[in-house]
This record gives sequence, structure tokens and C-alpha cells, in this order.
Amino acid sequence: MLALRTSEIRDKYTGEVIGEVQEDTRRDLRAKIHRAFQAKGTVRRTSFEERAELGRRMARRLGERRTEFEDLMVREGGQPRKFARWEMDRAIASAANLERRLELLKPRELPAASGRNFLTHEPYGVVGVLPPRNTPLVVPLNTMLCALGAGNAVVEKPSSLVPLVCQRLVQIAVEAGCPADSVQFSTCPGEDAAWEFIENPEVDVLVHYASSPVGKDNLIKMGSYLERTKRTLGECMLHVGGRMKKYVPELAGNDPFIVLESADLTQAAAAGLLGGFAHSGQLCIAAKRFLVQRSIASDFRERLVEGIRRLKVGDPRDEETDIGPIGKHESLDIATYQVREALERGGRLLIGGRADAPFFTPTLIEFEKAQILGRSEDEKPFLWTEEAFAPVRSFVVFDTFEEAVALANDGRYGLGASVFGEPAAASAIGRDLAAGRVMINEGPLYSDISLPIGGIRDSGLNGSTDKLEEMAYIKRIHFST
Repeated sequence: MLALRTSEIRDKYTGEVIGEVQEDTRRDLRAKIHRAFQAKGTVRRTSFEERAELGRRMARRLGERRTEFEDLMVREGGQPRKFARWEMDRAIASAANLERRLELLKPRELPAASGRNFLTHEPYGVVGVLPPRNTPLVVPLNTMLCALGAGNAVVEKPSSLVPLVCQRLVQIAVEAGCPADSVQFSTCPGEDAAWEFIENPEVDVLVHYASSPVGKDNLIKMGSYLERTKRTLGECMLHVGGRMKKYVPELAGNDPFIVLESADLTQAAAAGLLGGFAHSGQLCIAAKRFLVQRSIASDFRERLVEGIRRLKVGDPRDEETDIGPIGKHESLDIATYQVREALERGGRLLIGGRADAPFFTPTLIEFEKAQILGRSEDEKPFLWTEEAFAPVRSFVVFDTFEEAVALANDGRYGLGASVFGEPAAASAIGRDLAAGRVMINEGPLYSDISLPIGGIRDSGLNGSTDKLEEMAYIKRIHFST
């Protein structure tokens, strides 16, 4: 008999063991997928009101256990206390307001040439979710609520670095009365889990929060799986036996933060500081590239650098801490390389620039626009072209609105953007930005359940589409007169 494999979960700051989880095999995950598959009919038959009530009950239970979840996010995820509180607020609001979002899925009548036409949203069946390590509560919760809200069963496989929050969240869902077996939790290693979700015919949707290379790799896996099932029947008929399924990649961002000369610089600097450096810079929606109009560049640079200088690095349990430990050692290595390479390519270090594991000092590096515009990707600094998942940011001065748009749209990503300035001018720039979500005179951490996050290009496939809509397919029904 094989011994069960367990993994120790450690405090990201102290290194202390804070928990242990049993590691699922791929066979274990397959069994959990099957249980979800068997439960999907029960979820499908629940009413919108029952689903909304489930959200309200989960919100109440999360509120009752707020301190427990905040403490766990601080220790398991290395989140500064103030950010854990922000994530907790978002999670509770997401659950409490599920009813309002469910309006997106309710049947509605459409124009008809004759008779009557209706549009409905129908559940796919079973949703597999691979959430990220940086937001271990709000993302698993939102995907769970959206899957159940759309009438699906769901299997959550969190990052192996932060499984305990998700494990307790699933317990909350069970306590709140979700249909039996409709929510499953797995600790199967990431690569095995991705393959199982892709190859298992009982999984209908795969939602993955990851870096863009990992997200693209899933597409390669899907192609490889389908290729293995390809054969020719008789002499000429091509047959591919593998099942296609919906893939919802939520990937990296390299978001611009544009400041026009007409901006309120006090407001913009405060939003840029929070939006660029919250949770130690470990957010896909963070402001990563500061683009500032020349006439106010000196003033804004000074304000931003002074704000960065005041950020407190240290123990995430401390209420005053702004920058906690980086949750993954590879992110420290990448940030170290990005800083070194940026300086070798002529970047100017404005502040920071040093790794001191498990921390990275808040860093801002300035590039000349000539180092970016008109250059090939290989000629540009890696910090500019690739997301930094650490508190390391770039700063570029522009002269014209056309340059601002060109700089903002430069690169492979298209998650979000922020523009500060006189509303008409800022809105005109916003319309030209390649991004799923654009904030006008508002920072990227603005939270509104009616304003979902999603990207285009290498950041995603469907822009800012609500996950509820992603987890249901559209059916059109015609009634003859």
C-alpha cells in the first residue's frame, strides 16, 4: 500500500510550518471530477434565488470568520495585513451581491421576424479552476460563485503554495449549503492537474489564472491531446476523437498608468503608488509602466519617488507594512534579472533596485522614450516588455497624446490601463488603448462587482467579460406563432 504524500505549508515570512495538506494523485483528481460530474444535474436544477441565497450565506460565514481568513492570507500568502483586509472585503462583497450579477443570465426576449425569440444562458456542466497564488481567496471564491451561479459543478485546484485558504473556502461553501459534491477541492500538482482537466471528458470548462507562457502552454497541451486522438477512417475521412472544451485564460498584465498634464497630481500619485505597489507588486492588474507627460514629469516623478521611499518593507503581520515577502522565489530571480538588464540597457534607477530575500525593495527605473518607440522587442528592456511580479516598475516621459497611446499599446499584453487627466482628453486616449478595462481618473485597484477584470492579446481572450457569462453558453429558442 502506497504511503500518502503530504506537503508542508510554511509562513512566507517566518518559514514556520502552519499547515499540512495531503497531495492528490491524478487518480484522486479524476475521482473528484467524477463526483462533480454526478452532481452537475442537481446544480443545474437550482433556481436563481437558491443560487443567490447561497452567495448570501457564504458572505455571512466569511464575515463571521474574517479574522481567521485574514490571518491565513497574511501567513500563507505573505500578504501585508492591509491588503489581506482589502481582499477579504472584495470577497464578501462578491458573495453578498451574487444576486445582482445573476441578472446577466436571466432569459430575455429578442426581436423576431415572426413568432417569438428568446435568449437563455445554460450551464456547461463541470468547471475546472486553477486559481493563482497572489489572491488565494477572492479568485477561488469568485470562480466558485460564478460556476455555481451559472448552474455548474466546480473543481478548485489552487496553487500548491497557498492551498489552505481555498481548502477552508470549500468548507465554507459546504457549510453554506451548496449541493452535495458540487464543489470539489484538489491538491493535485499543477502540471498533472492541467493535463487531467484538459483530457478528462467530464470537464467542460477550464479556467486558469497564470502567467502568459503557462496559459499558452495549456493551448499547446490541448492541441497535443487532440493530435493524439486523430486518425483516418477508411481512406479519406479525418476523425479527431478528443473533446473540445471551453478555455478561459486569465493571464498576466503589463498595465500602463498614463498621467496627462491636466491631471490632479496629488490624486494621480496616490493612485499610482497604491496601484503599482499594493501586495508587494504581485497583482496582474497593477500599474506597471508609468507614462507621464513631459510638462509635469518632474513634479510627478518627485511625488511618486517620495511615496515609494515611505513604503514600509517587512513583517506582513504589522498593520503598517506595505511591502511583504515575495510569495515565490522565481519571482525574486526574475525581478533581479529585470533590474540588472534594465540598467545595462541604459535605464536610470530612481529608487530601490535590490533583492533581500524574501523581499524586493520597491523600485522605479526610468527609460527614455527613444529606447522604446520604433525598436524591436529584442532591443527593448525586459522590464518594459514583460510583467514584473514584484514591486519593480518603469517610468517613461512622453510629449504627445499619440506617443502616450503608442507607448501604452506597445507589447503583447492588454489587461488594463489607467489614465489621469481632464476627462475629455483622458477618455479620448482611453478609447485608443488595447485593454480589457480602462480606468479614467481612478487607480487599477478600484473594486466594483459590475466592473469585471479580463484582457485581450496575451492577457486573455474575451476582454472584461463577467465570469458568470463565461461559465454559461448562449441558447436561442424560437417559438412559432
